[in-house]
Amino acid sequence: MEIKTAKKKSIFRKVSEWLHLWLGLISGIIVFVVCLTGGLWVFRYEVFYFTEKYQRLEEKQRAFLQPSVLEKQGKNYLNAHKDTGSVLMNITYGKGKSAILTFHLPAEKFAMLYLDPYTGHVVFDKREPSPAEMFFIVVRAGHRFLWLPQKIGSPIVGSGCIIFLVILTTGLIWWWPKRWTKKTRDKSFKVKWDAKWKRLNIDLHNVLGFYSLLFVLLLTVTGITFSFHWFADGLYKTLTWQTHERLGEGGPHSDTLLAVKSVLHNKNDLVWQDMQQKHPDYSRVMINMPENTKGAYHATAFFGDGTLIYNRAQYYYDQFSLKRIYLNTQDERSYDELSFGEKVYRMDFDIHTGQILGLPTKILAFIACIIGASLPVTGTIIWYNRKWGKKKPIKENRQTQSNIV
Repeated sequence: MEIKTAKKKSIFRKVSEWLHLWLGLISGIIVFVVCLTGGLWVFRYEVFYFTEKYQRLEEKQRAFLQPSVLEKQGKNYLNAHKDTGSVLMNITYGKGKSAILTFHLPAEKFAMLYLDPYTGHVVFDKREPSPAEMFFIVVRAGHRFLWLPQKIGSPIVGSGCIIFLVILTTGLIWWWPKRWTKKTRDKSFKVKWDAKWKRLNIDLHNVLGFYSLLFVLLLTVTGITFSFHWFADGLYKTLTWQTHERLGEGGPHSDTLLAVKSVLHNKNDLVWQDMQQKHPDYSRVMINMPENTKGAYHATAFFGDGTLIYNRAQYYYDQFSLKRIYLNTQDERSYDELSFGEKVYRMDFDIHTGQILGLPTKILAFIACIIGASLPVTGTIIWYNRKWGKKKPIKENRQTQSNIV
């Protein structure tokens, strides 16, 4: 009778399994925190919608009040509350939303006023983050920096995510059956829910890990770009075969020589009117005022539901002449003007947060994050069970019983 001997593992497979095990143990806590907090952060807008009712407003068939009118209403409100010397920093209009005006106050204080854009009535005076915002600020701090200082936490998170890419790749190699039989297919693609907990834990790690692999890979790659510029630039070059040009420090500058010649009034209104003419189909428009005499107006129009970052159009205006300042960078051009690779790169944030296609992709991102968070947990349990959780041999148990008798 011929006895079949098991094939020895190749060096490549041994190295892959070794990397998967030890890199998983090293980066497990980082992956767990980043994935769990990422899953929570996906639904931040939905939570804001239901908990911050002052943001919502019934849309009417009337024009919004001009920024100058809303600014005056806001300053009158602040002066009545003894908050004098306020300076408008930005204003945001949104369809079906309250207008948001952010004021800088003396002593480095700020006030965010929510106004009815049709009447100018102050709906809500916000000086501190809401409970929902505080929760998601804490969640984001864990997701991006592990609640450490940014300069320390960001590289740690980014490095942990790069290691996670290696873990996912080696995990696929480990998962891949040597032979495709009915038994191996069942083990690879099905969770045996009625199995004992150790077997069930292995299935949850292997099977769920496989089904979520592409989604977790996508979320991880798009997330690393926020930790390392070199990774983001490399991804941009891979997609476009071009060098990523970033906006210089401090942004565009206005021509200060025009300051004495400037005769324009209500410049905020003129910028708002220009944005309405350019993009009547906007969902949200944000106008940032110049911070100093060198600064420029920065206006951005968002489309869709107003939360998508990739589908936007932004403009810079000289604060004295209101002539448009052209930067000719990828970030300034509208989405329709971009090449295919540039469009994919522009989607990075929206893909990473799952909001690219609305609620369906948010749910997918949430599930992928929860599975991603579970992988280091189930993987560590598998490692522990194989190393220390084995049952004692029957002979040893019998010898122990005889000694007791």
